[in-house]
Amino acid sequence: MAKEESGRLFSKVAKFVRNPLKDWSELDAPSSDSSLPEQTYSREMLKEMIERRQRNDFVRRREFDMLRKLRQREAAAHAFEATVTPSSFNLNSTSEKPEGRALTLKKIDEIEEQMSQQWWKGRGPNGETLVNPPPDAGAETLPPVDSGGDQLPAEPGAPAVSAPVAAAPEVAAAAAVPAPQPSRLAHDGALEEAVIRFAHGDDTGAEAILLQALAAEPLPSADDGAAAATVERDDARWRALFDLYRAIGDAAKFAAARMRYAQRMKRMGPDWVSLDELARSVKAVTASEDAEAASDTTGAADWASPAHLTREGLMALTRALSQAGMVWTLDWRALTEIDPPAVAPLRILFTHWSDSPVQLRFFGVSQLLAVLAAATPNNERHPDDAWWQLRLATLRMLHMPDDFELVALNYCITYEVSPPSWQDPKGECTSLAAPPPSRPSSVWSLLSVGGDSESFPSTDSGFAALAGDLRGDSLSCWQRLDHDLRHTTAPVISCAALLRMDLAAAGTLLSWVRERDANGERVQFVDAHRLIAALFGLIGITDHATVAVRKN
Repeated sequence: MAKEESGRLFSKVAKFVRNPLKDWSELDAPSSDSSLPEQTYSREMLKEMIERRQRNDFVRRREFDMLRKLRQREAAAHAFEATVTPSSFNLNSTSEKPEGRALTLKKIDEIEEQMSQQWWKGRGPNGETLVNPPPDAGAETLPPVDSGGDQLPAEPGAPAVSAPVAAAPEVAAAAAVPAPQPSRLAHDGALEEAVIRFAHGDDTGAEAILLQALAAEPLPSADDGAAAATVERDDARWRALFDLYRAIGDAAKFAAARMRYAQRMKRMGPDWVSLDELARSVKAVTASEDAEAASDTTGAADWASPAHLTREGLMALTRALSQAGMVWTLDWRALTEIDPPAVAPLRILFTHWSDSPVQLRFFGVSQLLAVLAAATPNNERHPDDAWWQLRLATLRMLHMPDDFELVALNYCITYEVSPPSWQDPKGECTSLAAPPPSRPSSVWSLLSVGGDSESFPSTDSGFAALAGDLRGDSLSCWQRLDHDLRHTTAPVISCAALLRMDLAAAGTLLSWVRERDANGERVQFVDAHRLIAALFGLIGITDHATVAVRKN
């Protein structure tokens, strides 16, 4: 009995501990059936309340994350621009009073601190364990927008990062790009600039650039690995300066520069050569020889065909032959095209000469036949058959029966008609060999003495010269080159008397050189002074021709 009372006493004490608010006399009352549903109901309510709290905290954290990003973006913009267009958040915050702004920020800090001290710290909104628990309240506190500090607000779930304000996305991207490594220049920039100025006629500017480059270049030491390259570049600049003084005819500055060159480079400089005087001499000799050649050509031929032969040209031919003697000499070397209205009259004239006892001498028969052959392609009927009639009449007049029969056969195949038959001509037509090209032997001798003996050709065959100051298209100059070099496949052009060439003339020369190079004729320029040779390299002439710089 005592044991049963002892058990009831301990049971009553346990009930009192579980329900301290109940009276001692009520502890022996039988428990009602509603206690279990009541306890169950209390647990479900507690679980629902916890879940609702978690959901609210998750929504609140997401809102604060968006707010923090807006403030970070605004702070970064203020770091780079003194005046920026404020965002919508900035407009709302700056429109309020400073006191209201401070209270708002303080309230945000309090809410975040309260959230960070929850008993489920370290767990996510659904109760899962986080790898990196949220930081303390101090780390989540947002600094004022205008604080100007070095602390950037941390993203939620990440520790705060201290970084300078300059490390914005734009600056960070620029800083991530590696600095360009210094590369060795393949060309001398100072010399190229001086060349361009000299080509434009700015002698003073070209001289100033070269002198400044020479003054800024230090003397290389003996143990310097790049001493040889520096000395070579320095020597090229000095010699370009010497050629500049030669081209403008300034002997006094040349002598002064020669003394400075000897002191710096420890060797004697080049000798003085007046390129201006040499150019004047070449021009004078060329003009006199051109006049002599023109008089010889005029006396040799009674009539010279123009490049484009028209009906008016045929009238000039008949007038010239009416004043000529018994033997008529005609020059066809310049002919390149025959006007269609002149084809029929020219055929009638050639047929008349073939049927008359006349004595004819032709220069440039091959050129005349080439023009007619180009106008009468085989198996093509679109050209008028008058061209074929003229070609056959020419072959008959020149007494070329074999060629006549071959052309007549092609004419028959092309037009499917019977060609004219061969008839022996009554007149006499002799084909004369073209006279040797009028070589300016005096110019060649003059330049071979004044130029460099190593690079100058040993013979005047296939030789031409450029002299003076070439500007613009200079069509007469390129026509002279074509005339002087028409009988050679290895042309040599002397630049010993060439003073200057502007960019327009250099561009025209480049086109001329490209055409020669495409035809397998590699042009060789000799005795070019340094500024001219550098200009040829700049515009690309050296890619299609050989350029030899004067040694002196």
